[in-house]
Amino acid sequence: MCRLILSLVCGVLAACGGRDSDGARALIAGRCGACHRVPGVAGATGRVGPSLAHIGSQQIIAGFFANNPARLTQWIEHPQQLLPGNAMPEMGLSHAQAVAIVDYLYTMD
Repeated sequence: MCRLILSLVCGVLAACGGRDSDGARALIAGRCGACHRVPGVAGATGRVGPSLAHIGSQQIIAGFFANNPARLTQWIEHPQQLLPGNAMPEMGLSHAQAVAIVDYLYTMD
């Protein structure tokens, strides 16, 4: 029931311009999709990194960090600062771009 309510709220926000899901999907396709599979994003079929399906319901990200929107945003924005030497490269994303990606990823669950 909670997921249904959350989905409805997200849908209303998207319809009102509260979220730019098309822009987020374009960012994901262009910046994440070569390495990650992201259901619902055309071209995001990579197999180098993990699938991002259900990332919002995972407890841990990158094997080390508690998963919450703020930490996932940090991870997407500056993975090498959080875990130097890991396989995820710095993608040159702005904070706003990282937030848009995280907002979209959390709506998938």
